[in-house]
Amino acid sequence: MKKTVLASLAIIASTFCLFSQESQPSRNPDDGHRYLKEYWNRPEKYLEDQAWYMLDIADRVFTANPPSTQVSLEREVAFLMLDAVLHEPDPIHNPAVLDFLARRMQQVIEDLDKPLKDKKSLRVYKIYNCGLIFRTRDVTVAVDLNGRNGTLIPDGLMSKIVDKIDILFLTHDHGDHVDSHVRDLCHKRNVPIYATEEIFRQDDQVRHVRPENLWAFEVNLSSGKLVVNVLPGHQDKVQNNIWVVTLPNGKVICAMGDQWLTDGSDLAMIKEAGKLLPQIDVLAMDCWIHDFEEHLAALSPKLLISQHEDEIGAHGIDHREAFWMTLYKNDKIYHFDVPYVLMGWGEWYDCK
Repeated sequence: MKKTVLASLAIIASTFCLFSQESQPSRNPDDGHRYLKEYWNRPEKYLEDQAWYMLDIADRVFTANPPSTQVSLEREVAFLMLDAVLHEPDPIHNPAVLDFLARRMQQVIEDLDKPLKDKKSLRVYKIYNCGLIFRTRDVTVAVDLNGRNGTLIPDGLMSKIVDKIDILFLTHDHGDHVDSHVRDLCHKRNVPIYATEEIFRQDDQVRHVRPENLWAFEVNLSSGKLVVNVLPGHQDKVQNNIWVVTLPNGKVICAMGDQWLTDGSDLAMIKEAGKLLPQIDVLAMDCWIHDFEEHLAALSPKLLISQHEDEIGAHGIDHREAFWMTLYKNDKIYHFDVPYVLMGWGEWYDCK
């Protein structure tokens, strides 16, 4: 009997050890700290090690629970972990944050290398902030691709991402949307860039587009033809182009940028334009946009993708819109029946 009990205890102990090892952060730079005293007078070190642990768990949760129109409890907890780490005073210099972002970008690069078989498929990747990639079997369109000039997404990784895109649209001239390193990489690879008049004003390789009203034009790429509708919006006084693009397989995407004008004039224009636009399959819209429900109703998409959460490059703690705020507002405050998808950095979603 005694031998049986001891054997059972040994199996339990062995199982617990394996579970503990698997549960440990895979990227923690130290062996771990046994005593809290080792962190006394070292709050930055405390927060850094905590970030390694939390972001590793968040990474594994996101991998095991891909994006869906239903946010699971597991994903919600992972989003809260991101909010906690990214609302520290200086996350842009936290090695754990940079490592997490690099790991997520590597996953995107690996997926971009895999072929899409279904001609009608549309896969949407969230890169960073409002940086999105819309991919079909024939064409790959990027919007506001941004790595903070190599400080958040290293140029080596960004170069591999730019290698996979056919065209880049830029919505407005703010540093969390416009990246000179990305611009240079696109020029090097002959990837066309379409932008407002205010973006890279002196760069004649950038196609500057800024109509007075809704305007449509075509872009012929080697991989297929795009039909582009552009609406001249604003973020306060800054030009903000709203791009509505019909892809070669018929899917229609809309990228709002940072549309924000409180006097109602742009919203009136968008409401009128919405009557003339093709049916939008995917709308990428800021989580903090003014008149959220009105913009959503005017554009009437089949699917909404939220963007701009936890932008850490320039915004202070009080202007890093949190994932928990998006979840709360979309579930408790706004009233709409459009399915929406919430994604973290380096995730993607297949639009049916």
